[in-house]
Order: sequence, then C-alpha cells, then structure tokens
Amino acid sequence: MAVQDWTEPNVCVDENIGVDSAGLLVIQPFAVPRVVADVKTLGTGDTAQTLFPETALPGRMLKDQKVGWRNETPLPTMVMIRVIRASKAWITSNPNAIQFRDRWTYTIDEDDVTPELPITTGIYNSQTGSAIDLGTNTVAEPNPGVQYAWMDGNAQDEWVGPIAPGEKLNVWYREYVWTPPPFSDNANKNKPLHKVQSPFTRIMLWAFPAQGTLVAG
Repeated sequence: MAVQDWTEPNVCVDENIGVDSAGLLVIQPFAVPRVVADVKTLGTGDTAQTLFPETALPGRMLKDQKVGWRNETPLPTMVMIRVIRASKAWITSNPNAIQFRDRWTYTIDEDDVTPELPITTGIYNSQTGSAIDLGTNTVAEPNPGVQYAWMDGNAQDEWVGPIAPGEKLNVWYREYVWTPPPFSDNANKNKPLHKVQSPFTRIMLWAFPAQGTLVAG
C-alpha cells in the first residue's frame, strides 16, 4: 500500500500579516485604511453671532483646533487630512461684505513640534462669502437692502507623509471671518444687519497602509 507523505504548508508573512497563537494568519490592524483621529470643533461663542466690523485681516477667529497622531506601526504611513465644513449662513446689508477664510498647518517630526500658526492673512485653504451693492439715494445714503446667503457643507483633503515609525503628525486648524473694507455703519438705510453662522468643522486623519519590507516564512 502506498504511503503519502504529508507536507506542512509554509506561508510567507510580512509586517502587515502575522500569525496568532493558534497558528492562523491574521491581518494587522494597520494593514487597512483607518481613521486615527476624528475631532469636531465648534464655533466660538454663539453660532449666530453679530459680526462687529472686523475690517483688518485676519478678522475674528471662529474656530481653533489642534489634532495629532503618532505612527506606532513598523511601517511608514501616508495620512490624508480631511476637513469637513458644516454649512454656513450669513446676513449682510447694502453695501457691506462678509468673507470666511480657513487654514491648517502641520508638522511631521519625532518630537511634539507645534505647527506654524495658521493665520489666514496671506495664505489660506478656502474662502467664501459675498457682498451686496444696491447703490445710494439722492443724498448718498445706501438704499435699503439685505442679503441672506448660505453655502452647503463641503470637504477638502490633503495628503501628507510618509510618516516614519515613531514620528508624529500635528495639525493646527483655524477659521476666521472678516469684513472687507470699507464697512458702512449706515448700511440698509441706517439699519445694518451683519451676522454669520458657522456651526462646526470636522477634522479627520486617515492613515493608509504601506507595503511591507520584510518577508519571513
């Protein structure tokens, strides 16, 4: 009678694949795309606040948030910064204007280094707003007129890295609102309305896996 030899199968593994205590193959948690940070930053003060004439940049700060993540995996990792902005609403009067600006900065280092202050005076990631001009009457007073405006929520991504094992990604986000000059205090025929509403911004850090470099088995 023929005798068949049994050969124990061998499987190669790398940093993304391991073997559990029962000898079964397992995928490491860091081998799949995953959210490593998820923060919701709220607007400062009332969300429907009166905007006094902030005619100098950067304007009035609405949001200020820091978030970070340290790569504790054995592989370099690319990270996607995802900024999700809630819908905004604002009211302005003839002949004034309102503008939102936001910006984020980041650092990648083994030490816990604070990113550059994300002032929006010259560099910014997004802007939105509006103005209204309905002219004046015969004595140069602004004609009555109020503009109600809003913008849908939106998202913006930025890829950063790779972040080496042991390094930390720090992100600093700020949002400002200002009034492009000049501000007319007799707008809407001496009944100015000038308000903004920017409830929250969500900041997510997505870590994405890298190909392994060491193969064993």
